[in-house]
Amino acid sequence: MSLFSSHADSYLGVDFGTQSIKAVELKMIKDKPHLLNYAWVNVTNIKEVPDEYDGDYAKRLSGALKQLFAELKPKTKKAIVAIPSFNGLVMIVDFPRMSEKEVADAIKFESRKYIPASLDEVNVSWEILDKEKEKNKNKKKNKEKGEEKKRKKEKNNQTMRVLLAAAPKSEVQYYDSMFEDTNVRIDLLELESFSLARSIIGNTQGRFLLVDIGAKTTSIVLIEDGIVHVSRSVDIGGVDMTNAIMQGMQITRERAIALKEGGGDFFNGATKIGFPSLNFVVNEINRVLNSQKSNVVESLVLCGGGSKLTGLPEQMAQMTGLKVTIGNPLSHIVYDENKSGNIKELSPSFAVAIGLALRAIEEK
Repeated sequence: MSLFSSHADSYLGVDFGTQSIKAVELKMIKDKPHLLNYAWVNVTNIKEVPDEYDGDYAKRLSGALKQLFAELKPKTKKAIVAIPSFNGLVMIVDFPRMSEKEVADAIKFESRKYIPASLDEVNVSWEILDKEKEKNKNKKKNKEKGEEKKRKKEKNNQTMRVLLAAAPKSEVQYYDSMFEDTNVRIDLLELESFSLARSIIGNTQGRFLLVDIGAKTTSIVLIEDGIVHVSRSVDIGGVDMTNAIMQGMQITRERAIALKEGGGDFFNGATKIGFPSLNFVVNEINRVLNSQKSNVVESLVLCGGGSKLTGLPEQMAQMTGLKVTIGNPLSHIVYDENKSGNIKELSPSFAVAIGLALRAIEEK
């Protein structure tokens, strides 16, 4: 099952989070993607097991998925599903300029250098990045002259950038098993970093650092001109923030969650809480930026359920020295506020599912 090439006609995106499964269905109306429906189901009551691929655990998740589809009532029977970024590998590799057939042959050998696993155990997909399109877009921003322009042109003619993505075959089998008892089938699997980039950044030109704060993990994705360049994850998330509030205020988890979701400002309010977990996230952000030739970005864009913590954008701006904004995954779709429930409030948590559904539309 390819992570890139597909002719899927489904507009259904399904995102398996650690605390909920989320689904979004889109429909094209007058060449614009419209929100058709969305739903989620809580899975925190499903006990985790040491082996996440345990058959019984997958069966319980499959039951939750059936519950989700019963509520959503999707009009399509195909879905695009996200693979967590920490279970995949993303990189951009320079190749001598060659044909697609030559790239396909070269990938078989070159991928061994970058993938820390037997190629028999992983699905490897690749995509040649459109250098000419990217270069033309950048002309609007960068006016190069003389020898520098000539040197870059010669380099572009000699090399090409290829995006590699890899995911364990066991991951594919794992998700397939959860759909067995439903009337929906997986048409395509995609690493969630690509879904996030599509729903939050789209084709916006420039370099952005996307920080997706989930319940238990945070993904850090460097995007340049709409293309994912780096994707990393840390085992820090909203649960850690809740724990910090519990410990700092000596209150129950239920009370901490209520205060957090109620808009309490724990950075600037009367009760200030220290969030040590944010230091780990910032350290990883710095590692990502320092690994690049340039650490300049347009902005740091927050998304995910954890991004809704009051005062977090200002705190992250202070800790990183970067401009910080909140991503809006609804910016690339059309929806009726009067008929879409509280999707606007929930949208940070639906960024991956929206990006998956948009991918399905792109592939049509």
